[in-house]
Amino acid sequence: MLDAIEAIDWRSVPGPADYYRPEAAREGLHDLARARGHTEAASAASRLAGGGVIHDHSGTVFPAAVPAAPLLLQIAQERTGATQVAALELVENALNFRPWPGFVRTRRGVRLCCAIAHHLHARAPALDQLRAGGRSLLTTARNHWRMDIEETCAEGTDTLVFGTVTGSLAEFPQAAELHTDRGTTHVSTMLEYPVTDEHGQICVRLVGSELARLHTGATVYSASCGEYHTQ
Repeated sequence: MLDAIEAIDWRSVPGPADYYRPEAAREGLHDLARARGHTEAASAASRLAGGGVIHDHSGTVFPAAVPAAPLLLQIAQERTGATQVAALELVENALNFRPWPGFVRTRRGVRLCCAIAHHLHARAPALDQLRAGGRSLLTTARNHWRMDIEETCAEGTDTLVFGTVTGSLAEFPQAAELHTDRGTTHVSTMLEYPVTDEHGQICVRLVGSELARLHTGATVYSASCGEYHTQ
């Protein structure tokens, strides 16, 4: 765990000057991973919430929350009591807080909330075992769905895309973002056939989008992440 924390260059992660504190991110994670009891867990969490990964006072989240999320989730899985609660609360706040203006997305163009939710989707079975805290996070993460495209088929002025979805596509039509190695495109989606579970195969129609070919690794993300997650 400590090696994984040190492997990240927290100073290279962007964030608002005078608010984002790279050393608070690194040291806070170190302290939380080693915390014993309520006092140490609260002290470490306070450092992380005071400019390490979020700014609790203003209710904002920083890009550092994205690489920190899997570390916090690992701490939650390995620890119990106050340390586990603190780690889960930090991830929950990072997922729900609005991003600081100008720092809404990762370097790859994914909104912070969706990037954090991706880590939650990847650890769904383990989080489900954490009962209330983990299940609450999974419930919130479902709205930040992601579809990994495996195949496409042109149909008139639309494109059918086939792939695997994580999260829940509960409503259609739905605004979405198509991410390829050529950039991000805003699209409207219609469901062609549904999935049988939250990690299943799906077919979605991209309405009015003629895409003869998508490069490997193309993804579709929800574009409905709330008032603060739309830029």
